[in-house]
Amino acid sequence: MRRRLRFLGLVAVGCVAASCSSAPSGPTSGAGESELNVHVAASLSAVFEKLGDEFASQFPDVTIRFNFAGSSTLVTQIREGAPADVVVMADSANMDKLVSNGDVNAGDVDELARNELAILVEKGNPSAITSLDDLTRPDVRVVLCDEAQPCGRYASQMLEAERIDLTPASRELSAAAVLSRVANGEADAGIAYVTDGMLPNDNVEAVRIPSQVNVTTNYPIAKMAKPNSGNANAVEAFIALVRGPSGDEALTNAGFTLP
Repeated sequence: MRRRLRFLGLVAVGCVAASCSSAPSGPTSGAGESELNVHVAASLSAVFEKLGDEFASQFPDVTIRFNFAGSSTLVTQIREGAPADVVVMADSANMDKLVSNGDVNAGDVDELARNELAILVEKGNPSAITSLDDLTRPDVRVVLCDEAQPCGRYASQMLEAERIDLTPASRELSAAAVLSRVANGEADAGIAYVTDGMLPNDNVEAVRIPSQVNVTTNYPIAKMAKPNSGNANAVEAFIALVRGPSGDEALTNAGFTLP
């Protein structure tokens, strides 16, 4: 059973879009009264866009601004002062960097979902790629994530364990960028996440990697130690939505597994 965050009481959630006092809300009330900046690993973009729409329908006075990028890039942006309220990484190592820097409290980190690697190919698999060994063929152009990003580090770890010597055509800044390269025909294959090959309306499919050689990845979520918005209730309500039944459904429908 996955561990859930509590909703902090219905009263707290109900106070997201308005003050809990009886005083008038003032001239700043209405859409955009609060703005949450949510930094999310790029491989979760489709899931969080869906959840963002649901949150907006429940709390129209709270605007959510998503920043989707590779986890290492997110860390750099936050350390350089990018406004942030919630962060979701594609690995624990990058979340630990924020904890060690004091941007996130260790006690606020919780595991949201899990994933695994896959070989991404064009729809129909025109290059007939069925295994990691096929990626070493001279006629196959392969793209990987940059090793500073979780998807690149995990791929290198897996290839090294299998003693597969592979020189990629390029290193990309996120799993989404690998997906784009393959979808646009700029590469014959790439290693990213199995969920990237399950996105609708993309010219990409996933070739599964056997579990005995694959890498299971984890996605931790946390609120910032000092949320930029200053609206603690909005932050907690958003995390509660993501960690609740709506989040579970969106994640599993997208191919992620729950911890």
